[in-house]
Amino acid sequence: MAITVKDFAKTLKIPDKALIERMQKAGLSHSKSSDEITPADKQALLKFLKGSKVTSSKSVTSESGVKVTSKGKSSSTSTASKSYSDNIEAKRAAASEQLKEQQTKREEQLKAAVKQKQELKKAQLKNSQRAPDKPVNVKDQLSSAVNAYKKKEVIFEESQHQFEAPKEFIKKDVEVPETLQVGELAKLMAVKGGEVVKNLMSLGVVATINDFIDQETAILVVEELGHNGIPLKKENLEEDIANLITYNDEATSRPPVITVMGHVDHGKTTLLDFIRKTKVVDGEAGGITQHIGAYQVETPKGNLTFIDTPGHAAFSSMRARGANTTDIVVLVVAANDGIKPQTEEAINHAKAAGVSIVVAINKIDIDGADIDKVKGDLAAKDLTPEDWGGNIQMVPVSALKGDGVDDLLERIALEAEILELKAHHDGAAQGTVIESELDKFRGSVATFLIQDGTLKTGDLVVSGNAMGKIKSILNSDGQKIKTAGPSAAVEVLGLNSVPNAGDQFQVVKNEKQAREIAQYRVTKEKEKKLLKQKDESAGDLFETLGQEAKKVLNVIIKTDVGGTCEAILAALNELGTEKAKVKIVTSGVGGISESDANLAVAVDSIIIGFNVRADNTAKKIIEAESIPLSYHSIIYELLDDVKARMSGLLDPIVKEIIVGTAEVLEVFNSPKFGQVAGCNVIEGNVLRNKPVRVLRDDVVIFEGELNSLRRFKEDVNEVKNGNECGMGIKNYKDIKPGDKIEVFDRKEEAQVI
Repeated sequence: MAITVKDFAKTLKIPDKALIERMQKAGLSHSKSSDEITPADKQALLKFLKGSKVTSSKSVTSESGVKVTSKGKSSSTSTASKSYSDNIEAKRAAASEQLKEQQTKREEQLKAAVKQKQELKKAQLKNSQRAPDKPVNVKDQLSSAVNAYKKKEVIFEESQHQFEAPKEFIKKDVEVPETLQVGELAKLMAVKGGEVVKNLMSLGVVATINDFIDQETAILVVEELGHNGIPLKKENLEEDIANLITYNDEATSRPPVITVMGHVDHGKTTLLDFIRKTKVVDGEAGGITQHIGAYQVETPKGNLTFIDTPGHAAFSSMRARGANTTDIVVLVVAANDGIKPQTEEAINHAKAAGVSIVVAINKIDIDGADIDKVKGDLAAKDLTPEDWGGNIQMVPVSALKGDGVDDLLERIALEAEILELKAHHDGAAQGTVIESELDKFRGSVATFLIQDGTLKTGDLVVSGNAMGKIKSILNSDGQKIKTAGPSAAVEVLGLNSVPNAGDQFQVVKNEKQAREIAQYRVTKEKEKKLLKQKDESAGDLFETLGQEAKKVLNVIIKTDVGGTCEAILAALNELGTEKAKVKIVTSGVGGISESDANLAVAVDSIIIGFNVRADNTAKKIIEAESIPLSYHSIIYELLDDVKARMSGLLDPIVKEIIVGTAEVLEVFNSPKFGQVAGCNVIEGNVLRNKPVRVLRDDVVIFEGELNSLRRFKEDVNEVKNGNECGMGIKNYKDIKPGDKIEVFDRKEEAQVI
């Protein structure tokens, strides 16, 4: 079957026009796609390509020397590469045709050999009595023919691969996870690790190939090296776990979750205390709530779950968490005090969480109470009272006497009814950790706010890195119960470690599933810690370049509950200044242990316990090594203590004070003291034991000390303003009339954070 130019071009995977152009250069007459190509034409084309091979190779090498950057390639390089690629395809096609011809020849040789063998056999039969001079070995002939063919194949292959293809940059799509090691990133791009490290340095990131970097930094490096960085979506394990739980029942009404917010000492806990008929506020250190309390209260309007949050500035994160787990916020504002910083913060948290707000204007029975002023201030914050034409319910109350509390509960119940709150009651429980602590006798204790399903004793729960079977459930009155439904706030025992306040909890089917989830979270947390440490160390390095190094106070924090620990850490991190900062070595819930004391020795750290104490083993180490240790139960005192310790790290400030100035009237020569200046004290007092400066035309020309101070030939220690004296300056002999001698003093002052 005849092969046309079009067919051969398809085989070579090049355009018809390009093939016709090459054939014409080879001296062939083909000009159309329909022209036929004979084996002889192919041989001629192959011969031409072989002849131009050297020239083509040189051309490619020359043109490929043009630098190709990640932002754009040279047009000459692209043309050379394309032309070169076309030549390769043509050569391969020609080689394929030559190989077929060689196979045909080989078959013909084999047939000829077989025929020769048959003829020899016939000749041997005819001439059996006469031995041939040299018998013909057909096997050797066949073997040599095959070897000759193979040799030709090898020569052809060598001639085909005796040049190198030009190395052209290939842009890749590199998928980048949340965090990864520098070495892994280098492998993804198929480059050397050192090249990635170099690019990181140019971006201001100090890292080795074993260090972890974040997704954003990795993508910057990928783009810098000319590739396309594609961020991998974050693995949302929480979402996957949530999908494990399905509810077959219809969602029905549930009690509202109410968070009480407001400024410190505005009466939040006292109000809740009246509702619960207990004395919670009496038990709080300094009368200030130090952590979240969650209580379920039975009222004539049904069950209500209240969450009390601290009002102190350091507990902003706890208030935010309270707003994110609640349906209604009761904002407590003192009628005699008005809006304060934490009041504004609470309003912002409630608005950000998108929850309903009911205002309790407290302390209406105290002198100076002004309800209308409070309403006006709140209206200025976009909280307009209902009686002023707005939609915010505001109720005047007295938390101590109970006035207006029933009205407040009715308003809360009405707000809940409008919201139509619903949840699934049957099925596995899930919700949020409100608080957590490590109890000396009971172990890990967590306060769960159930948001869906029913929690039962014996359920297998995963919360953050913690997991375990629920051993017991206690309600807000401390009574053991077997089950707890939606909106219930309960204490649970049985987790193998203390979960973080704010973590989600979920009931899972089996222990294997629980272990996998917990292990995944542990790994993720380690990666985040490594990344954070790297960022901090790199930040420190670049911050201190060309600057005086910051003083660092290493601190180990141990607290009674997780929420308080979180709040203290946030407050301490805000204490840093340009000159000193706090570095949290470690923090946690529970007593101060031996390992905490040993760590403090290793890193030269102080230890702070908030409502916790050191055990006996830790005490011995602390005393032996003189480790600074302080206990606190009120946040103000803890922060003041840390500030004082940070101030102690700073070098004192040296200030110079001018004590007195004397003007030189005449200069005398003394055999004992050399030059002596006759002076008049014009400002302050001149003291003999203080350093002095000599000023000429108000410019300092010498600094030293006095070796003599005389008045009427008597040595004195001080000469007061308005008096004349003689002054000898040690190791200085160039004093002149009109000069001024300034006596000054240096004082050190401790720096304060």
